[in-house]
Amino acid sequence: MCSNYSFNTLPTDFPAGHVVCAEGGRGRPVMWVSQEAGPALRKWWEPMFDDHSRTGLYPLLLDESVDVQLLGAAPTVDAIERVPGDQLIREYFDYSGSGWPGFAPAKRLAVHPGYAATRLAAEGADTARLALVPSVRSADTPALIGWTGAMDYTWDVEKISAVLRTWEDRFGIRVVRLGATTLELSVAAPPSTISEARRITLEHAGFCPSIWQEEVALNSYAASLVKRPAWRFQWA
Repeated sequence: MCSNYSFNTLPTDFPAGHVVCAEGGRGRPVMWVSQEAGPALRKWWEPMFDDHSRTGLYPLLLDESVDVQLLGAAPTVDAIERVPGDQLIREYFDYSGSGWPGFAPAKRLAVHPGYAATRLAAEGADTARLALVPSVRSADTPALIGWTGAMDYTWDVEKISAVLRTWEDRFGIRVVRLGATTLELSVAAPPSTISEARRITLEHAGFCPSIWQEEVALNSYAASLVKRPAWRFQWA
């Protein structure tokens, strides 16, 4: 039975919502989700993001495409920590027979991660629901809720979060929006040169091979990353 878990401390004037459990309600409570969608809900994202360190609840914007009844098994933080950050990407390059030069070096932040995340959260359509996930790190949230958006590529969502952890550490990314098969990240330290962007493009390819759809070339994709404050992925 799904309980209120740690969500019973929300403000008294908070929008109506309910607690969601993983595995179609059979698993543990993984997040609170607003009942309605729209601009009024998105306005709550920033104050909840700013209050994350106190509440332990990380806010996400869930696109209307997300069916919370179709969430899969939700790995724990311990499971995420057991996965090497480069495992998913290395598996991709091992399978393709191509060499991978390893992770790109960390970048100095161009802006505060909170600023980049808030700016991205304010963009896009006003059709998202607000979700609150008990999580210390934004990178862990896809795994902790049992998100299945990348299942056409990997069923092991902890591998997705393991990569996101490395990007959080090196590029100041924050998970902002999830769709049924999409993931949007703010980037506080984007590449500033095409050379840096090429290295990061290889990481993106191992994370989401669908970036190569429509015959996108390495250089053109890399050029699109230079100084770009957000990364968007869609799994086929």
